[in-house]
Amino acid sequence: MKKSLLSLSLLFSLWSFAVINFNTGNFSVTTPAKADEAKPTTAEKNTTADKKVAVTTVATMMPPLTPAAYPLSKDSEWSYFDLGTGLDATDWKLSSYDVSAWSTGEAPLGYGDPTKTVISYGPDAGNKYITSYFVRDMDITLSEVADMVEFGIRRDDGVIVYVNGVEVIRDNMPTGAINYLTNSASIIDGADEKRFQVFHLPKSIFQEGVNRIAVEMHNRDGQSSDLGFDMYIKDAPEDFVCEEGHIGCFTSIMPTSQMPYLIIPEEHKFQLLFKQGDAYMDGSGTVPGNHDFTGYVPMEGSSELGYLAVNHENNPGGVSILDMHLDEETNLWVLDNTQPVEFQNNDLVTTIRNCSGGVTPWGTIITAEENTSGGDANGDNYQDVGWLVEIDPVTAQVMEYGNGKQEKLWAMGRMNHENVVVSADGTTAYYGEDGGTHCVYKFVADNANDLSSGTVYVLHLDTALSSNEPTSSTATWIEVPNATAADRNTMTANAAALGGTAFNGVEDCEISPIDGKVYFTAKGLDRVYRFTDNGTTVSDFETFVGGMDYELDVNGTSYTEPWGDGNDNLTFDDKGNLWVLQDGGLNYIWVIRPNHSQGAPQVLLHSSMPAGSEPTGLTFTPDFKYGFFSVQHPNGSNNAQVDATFEDVNINASATVVIANRSQLGVQTPVADFSADDVEVGQGQVVTFTDLSTNNPTSWSWTFEGGEPATSTDANPTVTYAEEGTYNVTLVSTNVAGDSEANLKNDYIVVDSALGLEDTLKGMVSIYPNPTRGQVTVELNGEAGQDVAIEIYDLVGRKVAVEQTQSVGGSQKIDLNLTQFNEQVFIINIKVGEKSGSYKMIKVN
Repeated sequence: MKKSLLSLSLLFSLWSFAVINFNTGNFSVTTPAKADEAKPTTAEKNTTADKKVAVTTVATMMPPLTPAAYPLSKDSEWSYFDLGTGLDATDWKLSSYDVSAWSTGEAPLGYGDPTKTVISYGPDAGNKYITSYFVRDMDITLSEVADMVEFGIRRDDGVIVYVNGVEVIRDNMPTGAINYLTNSASIIDGADEKRFQVFHLPKSIFQEGVNRIAVEMHNRDGQSSDLGFDMYIKDAPEDFVCEEGHIGCFTSIMPTSQMPYLIIPEEHKFQLLFKQGDAYMDGSGTVPGNHDFTGYVPMEGSSELGYLAVNHENNPGGVSILDMHLDEETNLWVLDNTQPVEFQNNDLVTTIRNCSGGVTPWGTIITAEENTSGGDANGDNYQDVGWLVEIDPVTAQVMEYGNGKQEKLWAMGRMNHENVVVSADGTTAYYGEDGGTHCVYKFVADNANDLSSGTVYVLHLDTALSSNEPTSSTATWIEVPNATAADRNTMTANAAALGGTAFNGVEDCEISPIDGKVYFTAKGLDRVYRFTDNGTTVSDFETFVGGMDYELDVNGTSYTEPWGDGNDNLTFDDKGNLWVLQDGGLNYIWVIRPNHSQGAPQVLLHSSMPAGSEPTGLTFTPDFKYGFFSVQHPNGSNNAQVDATFEDVNINASATVVIANRSQLGVQTPVADFSADDVEVGQGQVVTFTDLSTNNPTSWSWTFEGGEPATSTDANPTVTYAEEGTYNVTLVSTNVAGDSEANLKNDYIVVDSALGLEDTLKGMVSIYPNPTRGQVTVELNGEAGQDVAIEIYDLVGRKVAVEQTQSVGGSQKIDLNLTQFNEQVFIINIKVGEKSGSYKMIKVN
């Protein structure tokens, strides 16, 4: 901007703004009149002050915009035409149309709400221009574009989008022909004014090279108080493919009010692990209540052996360390030791309200004090409470940092701490304050994997939130002094004075393993926001989820459920699913797919907490098979229910549980299988059956057609078959998990009178396969030097083949070929020395 223009704009009062149009070389000043709109909501009232000073830029005398590169981000520059005259008779939608005389500005563009570029609505605030026009050319290499493209449009109120003169999107506009005086179809207000509507289109709408993106924005009428526009264009995200067996693959539960028991998806089981009132296994007393953050630390990377830290949000506060392992036979978690961390000493003084926390990449636990009670009892110049505290789970002790004493993480500042997340390289931590400033903070460590010294920054949005929605996608990190004890004790006041943005309850920060973006909750604003950290600045700032209703698919039935309030803990799994635990509303655990957007939601409802309680924590094993979370302050009258141990448990006091897919937690229903020592026998012969069922059955139910006995409950029964025939065998095996499906083997036992001949070769001869398609192997196991004679007869007694040889000792195989015979059943007589036996062979085509 030229200096003269900047100086001129400063002449106007805070509640008015200047608009400069270079389309015709004219300079015009407009003063917005009071809107003739509906009475503002409370949220809108809260942003009134922001709107008065919302002007960031005005139209600038800049060279025409060159074509943008694909993809096009939010907050991009656009050429715009805001003179209130129609372009309906021109070719403005085509790249051949010259827009070099149009004004240019950075999105979002509009007026009335916080925006980056203010455009004109004309000289009469009571009769504003209906249509404004926006153009951006974009250079596209088609081979580098996905088959489907995502357009995200912030529109207030109606919009039509053209690509190379062809209409591709029409939203909130009447059907049929329109012109520059056509009003939008309906009013867009509140948070919807800032939300991006999402459209997926084939890349065939583009051409190779320069493409013109042309947009006309229509207001609802001439008395509207605001108008807003922004757009992004990028590759559409791929559909999320749910891998069967993954913990994030489940069917949403039905929306519900809290019941007196835990509700989880039918695909999952839970096991109660650690409960208020249990005795610590180290003999130090009983487990306190108000279980909160849980953090799993593996031993040597194991998903079956590790430590679990559990916070206790009390005064004084506490942390429990659980040593535990997974029993491979029962698939149940076993506690090997439980003990509290000692905080009450001269170095630390105490800890209060250990709320959330984090697990570091180097295998320690950070617990967060959500309390800033005053006092310096040990005279070390640091207020005693209001810090992050690092714990070694191996020793269950607070860390030392080379000063010969246990210390809290002073350099990260004193505040109402909630969660903290540390980047994988150990250099950067993100955390927030629930109360006080309600800000988001970043800590850049002086040395990787060491949070005892570093630099602190607070997040400042470049334009203010409006209706709890971002009005632009950019922000700035402002350094906060933290060199002295005084700086650290008063960090929140310093951060607020420097312009840190308040988000009303920053409960948690997490880093996505998929896109590397930082996600955080704003509890009081009912949203999860996310952004890309660029070092000193932030881009892609947006609402990820929350603040609206979502449609849930529950076994083919659709339900609409409001997001509710109380966004608390966040956790990502390895597929990028975001698990959101809510300590307000209905106290759900939600799961949001990585391809979710507010314009194209992908939301599931995972669980509902027992009456009176909220979910806290949530941490996964490295293989993401097991998730641990706590249930805080449930009602004492809650009902008993069966967990993965198949015993009754009652979540009627604060407790920690583990969840997993049904096949990975607890005893599994058996899969029945069995074998017989002989399936072709003569009349009166005894058959021994062997149970081969998996998953540790404890009881059996056999049925033997034609056998004696006809049924059995033995694991490995013996059965006599007296009559000639072909018989079925059935087994159902059972354990505490239930009955297996019946394993029926049809025509399994063949009893033939011809096989009742003396069989003195039993144990020495095997004939297989049976049935056969023609090729048969006779396997002999006996001493060498014996004459071997094999004669094959059909069922009418005709000899069809003879084989003679000598036994060689050990395992000897003799191949027979029956493929040339049409018969279906053969009797094979075998004589080895003075011993003989007869066997039935079935041939199939």
